[in-house]
Amino acid sequence: MYNRLVCFATIAVLFAAGARGAIAQQDGSESKAVAAAEQPAPKHYYKLNFVLRETDKGKVLNQRTFSLDISAEAPRARNATPPEWWNVRSGTRVPVSGPKDVNYMDVGVNLDVRAEEVQEGLQMQIASEISSLGTESGIGANPAVRQLKVRSALLAPIGRPTAVFTADDPASTHRFELEVMAMREK
Repeated sequence: MYNRLVCFATIAVLFAAGARGAIAQQDGSESKAVAAAEQPAPKHYYKLNFVLRETDKGKVLNQRTFSLDISAEAPRARNATPPEWWNVRSGTRVPVSGPKDVNYMDVGVNLDVRAEEVQEGLQMQIASEISSLGTESGIGANPAVRQLKVRSALLAPIGRPTAVFTADDPASTHRFELEVMAMREK
């Protein structure tokens, strides 16, 4: 009887030790998975080359280029913070007379970019605002301002130009085209 009791006690101790080890091993693998998920994804750096063309009946009237260095990472979980916005501001501050004083208005090109890496290239959101002074006069002595705002989402393959938007100017026969080419930095 004593031998049976010792045998059962030994088996019980071995099962308890095995179960504790299995639980510890499981907790360790879960904690490693949680730690890996919490680590930030590695960032890669890209140069975005934008080309903005203004055409009239197919003839290029004006072409401007903008370059922007950004970093991008792999897409995140739904509840994670979204990627950063990267910006380009190019233009002039134009004085506008008010009833009592002079205010300034920004006229030019504003580009705001948010990018994430995907297998096919860069998944981007681009907000663009293009404004210029019209030849016609506005209210009083202030010039009229022409403006084009576009917010778009696109997938840009690395190393190939991709159209962001094409838009006609409602006040003329001009057309605006914006394209981007993403290049991976070494």
